Amino acid sequence: MYAKLQPLLLLAAAAGTALGYMDVVTHWRSQLGLPALSEDATLVGNAQKTVVDGNGQMVHQLLPGTWAQVLAPGGAEDFEYVFVGGWLCEIPDYPGLNGICDTLGVGWDHQGQTAHAEFLTSTAYTHIGCAWYNGIWGCDLA
Repeated sequence: MYAKLQPLLLLAAAAGTALGYMDVVTHWRSQLGLPALSEDATLVGNAQKTVVDGNGQMVHQLLPGTWAQVLAPGGAEDFEYVFVGGWLCEIPDYPGLNGICDTLGVGWDHQGQTAHAEFLTSTAYTHIGCAWYNGIWGCDLA
């Protein structure tokens, strides 16, 4: 049995370290045994346009350069909760999550969806860009 994992933000807070969304993405992709994704400025811009245009609503826009997109509600400081609990925990038994969904998955109703987790764990994508605006996180992949 694997040891239960702690949210990265708790570990960083204990060390007095601030994290950006790429730290979270890199950490959890590593935990899942997946290659790292590179941040891409076009994808960041596409994600930013999507969340700003949505103005608090989840409205997908697949802009040029984006091959997949995930959106979820959350606060500006809640990226790990969204990334892991909202998206990755759609498949809670994914190897490497090791029970973290018992913590970060609380409060999410995935309604049987798995596409967000499938996009974020796919090795077909090598780049990511994320943005937050008015209560919505968005990440674009290519």
